[in-house]
Amino acid sequence: MISSCKWSLHKFFAKSPHIHPFLPPTSLYQPALLQTYLGKYDTVYIKPTRTHMGKGIIRVQKEGGGYQFVKERGEPVHVSSLGELQQKLEKQCAEKKYIIQKGIDLAELNGRPYDIRVMMMRNGLGKWQYAGMLAKVAGSDSIITNVARGGGYAVTVPHALEKSLSLRPPEIRKIERSLIRLSYQVCSHFNKYRHSAQIGVDFAVNKHGEIVLIEVNYDFPSHGLFAKLKDKTYFRTIKRLHFQYRSRVKRKKSSLTATKKRRA
Repeated sequence: MISSCKWSLHKFFAKSPHIHPFLPPTSLYQPALLQTYLGKYDTVYIKPTRTHMGKGIIRVQKEGGGYQFVKERGEPVHVSSLGELQQKLEKQCAEKKYIIQKGIDLAELNGRPYDIRVMMMRNGLGKWQYAGMLAKVAGSDSIITNVARGGGYAVTVPHALEKSLSLRPPEIRKIERSLIRLSYQVCSHFNKYRHSAQIGVDFAVNKHGEIVLIEVNYDFPSHGLFAKLKDKTYFRTIKRLHFQYRSRVKRKKSSLTATKKRRA
């Protein structure tokens, strides 16, 4: 069994020729890599490998001749040298394993970055089915887009893409189709990793309209996010597919039980 952490999942998805091009450069974090990553990128993220909901994420940015970093939300901490930055981060990253990742220049809605959650569910036949998507907008002082932890909100993807990137409907539909196609590929590849009945795929769209795969949430991706949208169509679809799949599982269990009784 592969360890279910961000680093293991990154390596696993990097094996797929369909998914690999959409993954940001990522390494298992060690202090020496700070200089390498900050030499290449203006912004990097340092993320705990085993936490969810944006917990413990640190954003590091170049700032003039120095650096600044923020953990989850709030005012940035400013440092003047790489050595001082490494010292400060050592205290923040002392207890867990982390990954370091190229920062994505996320598209912004009213000055706040957002990402896109695509919800995939197994249907009554046990097959993967697209159920809906939305945009998660970060809170006013947050670096994370998780709505519960970051104080943000949810909007429709067409609204987010139109307002942030001034895209026209055909361009928006093209991005939506790409997100759905990639999500099916994620689910197909994930079948080799372990079984799941529902997957929430988080994508970034940068300021050039390019798609980046951020994270694959497969334990219990939130259905409640979709209830926050004014139009409840996606939420109802998710609940319907969830019910259909649970009913299928119950029928299979009942059939197995009946078969065992007949053989006894």
